[in-house]
Amino acid sequence: MTAIAVIALLAFFVFFVLWAIALIRKNGKAKKMFLFGLAALLVFIIGISVADTQKPTETNSKSVATTPVKEKEVTTESVQKEQTDAKKPLIDTSLPFDKFSSALFALPVSKQGETFDSVRNQVVSWSGVVIESGSSSLYVYGKPADYNGELWSDISAEKKKLGDVIVVKVSDRSELNGLNPGDIVTFKGELGSRGVKGEANWKLYNGKIEGRTVAESPNLGTITKAKYNKIKNGMTYEEVAKIIGGPGEALSEVGEKGDEFYTVMYSYKGEVGPGANAVFTFQGNKLQAKAQFGLE
Repeated sequence: MTAIAVIALLAFFVFFVLWAIALIRKNGKAKKMFLFGLAALLVFIIGISVADTQKPTETNSKSVATTPVKEKEVTTESVQKEQTDAKKPLIDTSLPFDKFSSALFALPVSKQGETFDSVRNQVVSWSGVVIESGSSSLYVYGKPADYNGELWSDISAEKKKLGDVIVVKVSDRSELNGLNPGDIVTFKGELGSRGVKGEANWKLYNGKIEGRTVAESPNLGTITKAKYNKIKNGMTYEEVAKIIGGPGEALSEVGEKGDEFYTVMYSYKGEVGPGANAVFTFQGNKLQAKAQFGLE
C-alpha cells in the first residue's frame, strides 16, 4: 500500500464521520462531506491499483552455475618448445646430394619452397663430378652416374638436367686450380638457392673444396689445317668444339661466365707436326680471334 492510499483512507474515514455529523445536525454540509469522502475513497482505490502494478514479479528462473574454462597454462618451457619446433629443419641436411634432392623433389611443389627455407644458409657437404671450373665458381653435377660429359652451356640451354647441377661459389679462388672436367670432388658450402627440376640449379656460397679425385686425361681434341679453315669469327664455342672434336684446354679467362664480356682463350694441339697448335679467343661465347702454328 502506498502513502497516498493510506492518507486517502484516513481522509475517507474523517469525511465519513463529518458526513454523519452533518446529517444529524442538518446544517447543510452533509452533501459536501459525502462528496469529499467519495473522492478520498476513489484516491484510495487508485493508490491500491498503482501499488499492485509496481509489485516486483517473482521469477522461477534459477541461476545456472557455469564451470569456468581452465586456460592452458603457458610456461617458459612450452614457449621455448614451440619456438624450437618452429625452427626445426624440415629436411635432413646430412644426406648426400642425390638423396637430399630426391627427398625435396618428392614433396608437393607447394611445400618445396617452405621446406628449403627451413635449411637455407645451413652448411652441407656433398660430392659430384666437375662439369667445368670458372673464375670463382665450380660447376658440379651431383649425380655422377647420370653425367655423360655434357658441357655447362649445353646443360644450361637444355635445362633438363639443371636440377642436378650445383654451382659452388668458393671463397678462395686458388682452390679451383688444377680442377678439370670429369674430376670427382667433395665440397661444402652454405645453401643459398635450391634447384628446380628443368628450371634452376642449386647454389652454395662460401664454398670450400675438401677433396678431389683426378679423372683420366680427357680427349681435348686435336686440330688440322682443314678444321682450322672451317672455323670463322662469330662462331660459338660449342660450334668450334664440335668441328675440332673436343673441348680444348682453357689457357686463360677474364670475367664471370655468362657475362657479356666474359673472355676465355682455348688451345688445341695439332694432329701432326711437333709443336703444332691453334689458339681461339672467345668473348661473350663468340669467337673474336684465332691463330695457328705449324698446322698441316
